Amino acid sequence: MKTQLKAQSFILLALACHHVCQAFTSSSTVLRQKCSHVVASTKLHSTPPATPQELIETPSIWNPIKESLNSVPAFACTNSEGQPLQYNVGGATLAFFYTDIEAAKTELAKASEEMSGENTKLKLNPFPLGEVFAMGAQNMALLIPSSDSLTAAGAPLGMNPVGQQVPLFGCLSMVETLPDGTSDIPLFFSEKEAKEAMDMALKSVEDEKMKDQFEVTVMPLAGAIQTQAKELGKRTFTYVPEQSS
Repeated sequence: MKTQLKAQSFILLALACHHVCQAFTSSSTVLRQKCSHVVASTKLHSTPPATPQELIETPSIWNPIKESLNSVPAFACTNSEGQPLQYNVGGATLAFFYTDIEAAKTELAKASEEMSGENTKLKLNPFPLGEVFAMGAQNMALLIPSSDSLTAAGAPLGMNPVGQQVPLFGCLSMVETLPDGTSDIPLFFSEKEAKEAMDMALKSVEDEKMKDQFEVTVMPLAGAIQTQAKELGKRTFTYVPEQSS
C-alpha cells in the first residue's frame, strides 16, 4: 500500500486534541500529550455496543476500558506542534500510530528525509492507546501493529502491517480475582513477553496436569475490547505494553 505523506498539520486531530488528558511513564517513555475527548452520547444501551463508534459513545462502558488501554503508549510522527502527520490511504486521511517504537522510529527517519526541504522539525511522540482507539473509531487514525507480533500470530513473514489488526497474546488461565470479584487477565503486545510471564507463573504450580492447561493464545485488540464491553464487571484485561516502549 502506497501512502503519500503531506506536510500540513492534521487538522481534524488538532481540533479533537484540545485537552491535556494523560501523563504516564512506560519504561523510558513519559507521555505528556494532547489527546482527544470523545463526545458522550446520552443514549442508553440495553445491550453491549455493537461497533467501536457505539462503544465510545457509551461512557459508562467505554470509560473504564479506555482507562485500562491508556496505560499503553502508541507512537506517532508529529510536527513541531505535536500534531501527528497525516497520510492518504485509499482516499482516507489518517494519522498513523505504531505499537512498535522501532517501527515508529523508522517512519520518523523516512518522513524527516522526505520533508528535509521544508521548515518543519519532526519528532516522535507517544499517545495513550485508549485515545488512539477512539480516534480510529471515528476514522481519524490507524493503529499499526509490529511485524514481529503479526508473524507470531500466524501471518506470513514480511506482511505489510498497515491495515492489519493488532494481535495480543495471553494465557487465559492466568486469572487474578480483583477485590470487586472481577476476573483480570493480562494481555501482552509481545508473544515472547507473554510466554515469559506464563513461565514465571508456572513456577508456583506443582501439579503437572494443571500446567498443561496453560498456553499462550492470540486475541485481536478489537476482540479484547469487545469482550470487556460485553462482560463489564465480570471480566477485565490488563494491557501490557512491550518492554521496549
